Amino acid sequence: MRTMKRKIEIAVALLLATTFGLPSCEDWTDVDNLSVEYENVEQQNPELYSRYLASLREYRKTDHTLVYAWYDNSVKVPVSRAHYLRDVPDSIDVVGLIHPDSLTQSEIEQMNYLREQKGMKIVYTIDFDGMKTDYTNIVEPADPDRDFRSYLTDTLSYTLSLLKKYPYDGICIGYTGKSTVLMDDAEKKEYMENENCFIGILEDWCSRNEGVELTFFGQPDNLLDKDILDRCPTILLDGRTATATNELTTLMTRNWIAGYAGRYGMVVAGTPLSGTNKYAAFSDGTPATDAVAAWACTPQQGARIRAVGVYDFSGDYFNADNTYKNMRNMISTLNPSIK
Repeated sequence: MRTMKRKIEIAVALLLATTFGLPSCEDWTDVDNLSVEYENVEQQNPELYSRYLASLREYRKTDHTLVYAWYDNSVKVPVSRAHYLRDVPDSIDVVGLIHPDSLTQSEIEQMNYLREQKGMKIVYTIDFDGMKTDYTNIVEPADPDRDFRSYLTDTLSYTLSLLKKYPYDGICIGYTGKSTVLMDDAEKKEYMENENCFIGILEDWCSRNEGVELTFFGQPDNLLDKDILDRCPTILLDGRTATATNELTTLMTRNWIAGYAGRYGMVVAGTPLSGTNKYAAFSDGTPATDAVAAWACTPQQGARIRAVGVYDFSGDYFNADNTYKNMRNMISTLNPSIK
């Protein structure tokens, strides 16, 4: 990992020094702490930029902590660089689109650019709990005769079709669920039937679509049948409402399954594109991105953390010191440069 990271740093330093006449290579040691107008670099020194991109693609293959980031692509007519998918920090490994459907041609082109040129993967989340909420709040009041599993089947079928409609690389299976400990028999039966419907459709789809990478995102402890986890190289726990580091540890302890050691990761809240999110900073004022990076650098349950994720980070672009400052700081902590 260190050799490849160093190659990327050298490539960036040469690229910038050649293009902009910078005085020293050693001032530039972190890919994601650079603020570069890529279009200008591509035009002024395309050969060197091409070498940088090749090094970046090779970096994806090295042993490093994976970085997932969910991007708010709701703005279809960009008025800021924050609205351009291709401008996200280069060391993000997997980008999740929060709004996976109704993509514009520009979005599709940017997805292809990130994949083909920078080696990033683009995914979207299929969220069981979101579907359940939509059914309860919207569908059932409007159509009381329609049961949840009918709605779930239709919605899940359509959502899975997006993988072929657009150039996605994989999907996140979003499942928080509930503990069944205090449920009565009827509640537990309904819970089990709903889970079986959701997971069963996914399992059947996966058996007919080999090669699609799955990521689990939620609370695996609440799964009654955990076999779907066998298909997921990465298991991300949902820490988006955490307010302190000890809550991340508690979440890991509660959801820990020894057979999946080495697959676990943690997702926290980011700075949203619009509005605010009180969970973007922990109760002591530390950005959630800083806290989760420091937490992930220490083995949990005796195992290395495989990945860290940030949900809805687009608003982090607007920072007086540096674009995507919190994201870049997190990445630098997780996968530090060699100075």
